[in-house]
Amino acid sequence: MDTSAAAPSDDGESLEGFTRRYTLNGIGPWLVILYLKEVGGAEESPGVVVGAGWRARVWAGAPFQRGALSLGVTEVALSETGAGRQAVLSVAAAFEKKVLRAGG
Repeated sequence: MDTSAAAPSDDGESLEGFTRRYTLNGIGPWLVILYLKEVGGAEESPGVVVGAGWRARVWAGAPFQRGALSLGVTEVALSETGAGRQAVLSVAAAFEKKVLRAGG
């Protein structure tokens, strides 16, 4: 299973605040939600995890296709909720360690 993640992208400041986005290959949404809970979040609704100063939206992306191989893709948008960019950067650092070595 390929658990590699593309480098996160920062959308920078927007009307909603600072957002960091991830495209993860081979890690299902259920596992991403578990990791976000382990770094201090609570599932608010299906596909939405919130923590102190941050909110994450998790959804299944279009599968990566190469010949007969199909690999699941999970998209994540990690945004600030008024506490500033540092809240997102702190959670992102812990989250990235977990997805770097899938299995937590």
